[in-house]
Amino acid sequence: MPDFYQHRLVTTLHQLADPPFEEQQEQLKEFTKDKPITLVMPALYSEVEGPALPGILDHLEKVEFINEVVISMNRMDASQFKKAKEFFSRLPQKHYIIWNDGPEVSKVYDQLSDAQITDYIPGKGCNVWMAYGFIMARGNAGVIAMHDSDILSYDKEMLARLCLPTVHPGLEYDYCKSYYGRVSDRMYGRVTRLFVIPLLRALIKVFGNLRMLDYLEGFRYPLSGEFSITTDLARRVRMPGDWGLEVGMLVEVYHNTTVNGICQVDLGSNFEHKHQHLGHQHDDPEPTVDKGLMKMAREIALSLLSSLASEGIIMNSGSLKSLRLTYERIAKELIRRYHDDSTINGLKYYRHEEAQAIEAFSASLNNATQVFATEGYEAKQIPNWNRTFSAVPELSEQLKDVIEHDNK
Repeated sequence: MPDFYQHRLVTTLHQLADPPFEEQQEQLKEFTKDKPITLVMPALYSEVEGPALPGILDHLEKVEFINEVVISMNRMDASQFKKAKEFFSRLPQKHYIIWNDGPEVSKVYDQLSDAQITDYIPGKGCNVWMAYGFIMARGNAGVIAMHDSDILSYDKEMLARLCLPTVHPGLEYDYCKSYYGRVSDRMYGRVTRLFVIPLLRALIKVFGNLRMLDYLEGFRYPLSGEFSITTDLARRVRMPGDWGLEVGMLVEVYHNTTVNGICQVDLGSNFEHKHQHLGHQHDDPEPTVDKGLMKMAREIALSLLSSLASEGIIMNSGSLKSLRLTYERIAKELIRRYHDDSTINGLKYYRHEEAQAIEAFSASLNNATQVFATEGYEAKQIPNWNRTFSAVPELSEQLKDVIEHDNK
């Protein structure tokens, strides 16, 4: 049963009913006459051959409120790019594939590097950022919806709910973040449950109830990869270039619009993504902070510490040690709650594995605090597109020509 809880700062839009998709589609088609929607999907070529994307395309074929689709890809060669174009050709919407590490777009990145804007950082951050730039170069004003390409339980109703808050003329949101459950026969979402939530609470305990921390703590699933954003706001936000993307994006949005223009929307339960290893592969049994979820946790921690420093918070070795110990205490307390929640819902729960995950994440946090205290750390931020187009005025036309030519 849904609740009615509202956080102090972040508006929460609950799933209180199940309106027919046909009604939502007709609404959205009307709204997009003034605010067209472009869907962005960052992807690796391997996902073209994976289990999720075919199902996503099955649903997108039935969606009439998306004006254009931009698939921003990397890790593929020329033959794979050709196969990707064939794979996405069944989309009824006008669509473009950005080959981020292809020869033509690589020249654009070389130009950006020469202008001291950014080097190419392979990954989701650069893929999404380049998609934003292409959308703006084409003059598309409206809304950008973004979701990952590995959603196994994708449905068109989810996309409608994601877009409605930023497109609806009766609402005034610039940014809408998704939240959902990740449950099968057990709870998933370990980095959120066992790291981000207790870490935010530990930061509040150690450094005080700062407004930015209060805001971040209000998101029910801060690591969700699905959101919608107005193109006006997308122009102004910098793009985090590492695993701290989702949390860093929330901080950027916080600094570039009012909290009244930010919301989160319930996309339902049993949202299924591919699952990642904690910090090692099967042939590499020693966990390391440079791999898997441990690397993600480390970079999230560094991103949060950098964001706090930019708010004027002074951190020393003592407060950072206290932070790690406080995180461990809060995280371990949550194990009991997750166990009890699992028990009454008939789910499997493995206390030892959860405790091992907390130990691994604590090692990631310890590494992050040591790096921050001894070397300093500034989050990798790709400049916003207002600055980029100002620095390289000819880039807008060039970017449009290069990507449109690649897609012929």
